Amino acid sequence: MKQRSNNMRSMAAGVVLMFLFLIFGLTIVPSASFAASERPITLKLSSFLPETGTEGMLGKWWGTELEKRSNGRVKVQYFFAEALVKTMDSLPAVSSGIADVQFFAPGYFPTQMALSGVSDLLFQTQSNWVSAKAYNEMAETFPPFQKMMKDNNLKLMSIWPASEVVMISRKPIKTLDDLKGKKIRALGLMNKAMKMLGATPVAMPLPEVYEALERGTIDTVTGLPYHLVVAFKLQEAAKNLINPGLGCYASGGYFMNLNTWNKLPDDIKKIINQLNQEFPDVAIKMQSELHKKTTEAVLKAKCDIYSLTANEIAKWKAVLVPAIYDDWTKDMASKGMPGKETLAKYQELVKKYTPQDKYASPFVK
Repeated sequence: MKQRSNNMRSMAAGVVLMFLFLIFGLTIVPSASFAASERPITLKLSSFLPETGTEGMLGKWWGTELEKRSNGRVKVQYFFAEALVKTMDSLPAVSSGIADVQFFAPGYFPTQMALSGVSDLLFQTQSNWVSAKAYNEMAETFPPFQKMMKDNNLKLMSIWPASEVVMISRKPIKTLDDLKGKKIRALGLMNKAMKMLGATPVAMPLPEVYEALERGTIDTVTGLPYHLVVAFKLQEAAKNLINPGLGCYASGGYFMNLNTWNKLPDDIKKIINQLNQEFPDVAIKMQSELHKKTTEAVLKAKCDIYSLTANEIAKWKAVLVPAIYDDWTKDMASKGMPGKETLAKYQELVKKYTPQDKYASPFVK
């Protein structure tokens, strides 16, 4: 009887221990999973441009979709209009991780992002959709571009070049003679182009342009897309909006810190890559709506909107092409970079994507 009693006590103790183990296990496992779900990944997205332009709207679209498609596992904090970093600190900010995702114009950083200048060479395409598709593919597949991204600790989300580059001028510009001597804000390669055309280029970040136009520090602005005229209220400071027929220029884009990218879970990376693929198509639709609103606002401000004639565009092109291409490839070669190969690859991809073009010009032909 005594042995039987001992066995029963042992069995009871075993049952109690097993019960406690199950309770403990069931408590621990769900709490660990719940704790993980309570700590979403937070990404800081920054841009020197305002929230109201295509670039700002695209940043919000990208972040909102990422939050939604990740079921809230990723949260995005937004910093627009230089709220986190100044324009000229954009690249170092994302390279160092101050911003996880940053919109910047590679043309502001011609040393670090030298090969990006290939998409800024004028008269290659009128379509920023085509330019974006070509640039994005180069960042993914063209070794010199891949090296440039890695050297700057970057992962490209998507580039978004300016739509047909415009000029905003205090006085009319309808011929090359009208341009000569004008103090004109430009950036990167556009500075060189304007000098070749007889103007006096002035390097200046876009947020400083309104005051410079208003005060007469500069006569004209170029190197920006149509819709940013209204985003920066430039129609209030100058009354001539000109389509000079130069094509696309001044690429900007959203870039992610490479360390941030490498730390992300694979399924989150997959979602981001899909968003990056969709980016140009979403951008072109947003841009179309903004172009309509821009035209309304510019006309309401009693500005003249006009395009140069085909004959006049041909004169400008004769001055610039192929001279700017040759200068650029020689400059890249002097820095030990494959300029000719980069230009050839970019033009090959422009040709590839042109038949699929989704861009509609806001200018009446």
